[in-house]
Amino acid sequence: MQSGVVVVKTLLQVEKIEQTINRVSRSSFTVLDFIDVFKELYLEDWKRLVKRFGRLREKRRYTVTTYLSNRLDLYSRKPRSLLLPLTRYSEDRSKDYRRTTKEERKRFGSPWIAVFRKREAAES
Repeated sequence: MQSGVVVVKTLLQVEKIEQTINRVSRSSFTVLDFIDVFKELYLEDWKRLVKRFGRLREKRRYTVTTYLSNRLDLYSRKPRSLLLPLTRYSEDRSKDYRRTTKEERKRFGSPWIAVFRKREAAES
């Protein structure tokens, strides 16, 4: 082992994020849409993330949904991301956020949800 070298194991590889985004049928989507596709593609990864972070109403503040939403936010800021950069809620919640429906609120918990937009759709 080399001294000073830190190895960080990511919980979710960028390739899996990109493959999931490519399979989402709409040009704009929420983390809940992402999760629906992700579970179909990577069920074992989904189960591992749920075990690690838990779900809404399991008395945890940071859930699997929060984790994936944050990962999509960070991914949207990377060079060559498939997504347009997400405007932070504190900067302008009217831009990339919308109110949740009653059904979404049951799954997500918050009255506001981020809407991620695919780069290709916005630039064409």
